[in-house]
Amino acid sequence: MTTVITRLFEDEETARYVAEKIVFLGVPGRAVSVITKDSAADADALKSKMTRAQVHESAIDTYAKHVQQGKALVAVRATYKPLMAATKVRESMAKRDTVDVGDVVDDYYMADGPEPTPSVLKEHPHFLTVRIDKTGYEGAPISRGLGIRLLSARKKRDSAIRGGGFKSRVFWPMPLLSTKPRKSSVISGGRFVSQSFWPMPLLSRKPRSNSVIRGGDLPLSRALGWPPVS
Repeated sequence: MTTVITRLFEDEETARYVAEKIVFLGVPGRAVSVITKDSAADADALKSKMTRAQVHESAIDTYAKHVQQGKALVAVRATYKPLMAATKVRESMAKRDTVDVGDVVDDYYMADGPEPTPSVLKEHPHFLTVRIDKTGYEGAPISRGLGIRLLSARKKRDSAIRGGGFKSRVFWPMPLLSTKPRKSSVISGGRFVSQSFWPMPLLSRKPRSNSVIRGGDLPLSRALGWPPVS
């Protein structure tokens, strides 16, 4: 949003001084306009200049009448730069005496919106387009000019290396994958390392029992009166 703030001063010197102070606060110079009697050739041109400065349309006639009498108008379009720009502009203008012009709109919000244009650059509607009559280009695919095809009927391959080799063969002579049947032991003959120090099998296929005592007795649970499973 842009806040348009307008004030009328007694003479051009005062208006110029106020404008310089506002620019010193950080407001861009392009956002500050000083309009005097010498700014335009006639009344219509003076009003057009006020319109371009975003002066509220209801106040243009009143301001134009006073400016033609020698007064000077300062119009500021305060945005986000600097922070609290509108407040700073009002305070700066209030430090100097202004001319009372009655009940006019001298402070209002103006919505900012994009200006539609037919091109990014107004003076060149297609700045990325090259004129065909200057290049001789007839619209053929660019791949034809490079001598390559867009699509190629390639054969399916198992390796990215020419000839079907594998990179692992450089440092690992054995194949990475084996087609041999899966075994339960890596030791030749199916033996287990545990058999060298533990004569009994590691896994048992007997049905599971709640007691380690032969016959399934539970003397501790029976003595305490506790159920074995809760």
